[in-house]
Amino acid sequence: MAEEVKAENKGPKAGEVAAKEAPKITSKKQYQSKVNVSDATPGQVVKVFKKVGLYGECYQVLVRVLEGRDKGNLLRRNVRGPVRENDLLMLKESERDVRAI
Repeated sequence: MAEEVKAENKGPKAGEVAAKEAPKITSKKQYQSKVNVSDATPGQVVKVFKKVGLYGECYQVLVRVLEGRDKGNLLRRNVRGPVRENDLLMLKESERDVRAI
């Protein structure tokens, strides 16, 4: 008498992909921004003072708020990266001012 051995379904063999586990291929990856631009307030750089930070990676600048509740106010802000006069910045908040160094 020969005993029949039932094959256990342990999943796909090496090199095979199960139909339900196949990765979906999309043509474009969609990323979601963490900052909502509509919440930001535009500001114009009036004057660049000097480099600040431990390694000089930031510039201290004077910014004029162009829109919103604080329109026309001058704020001293630290900006990371290269910046020149008349550049436009999108400020996440327009109320806080940094200490003059």
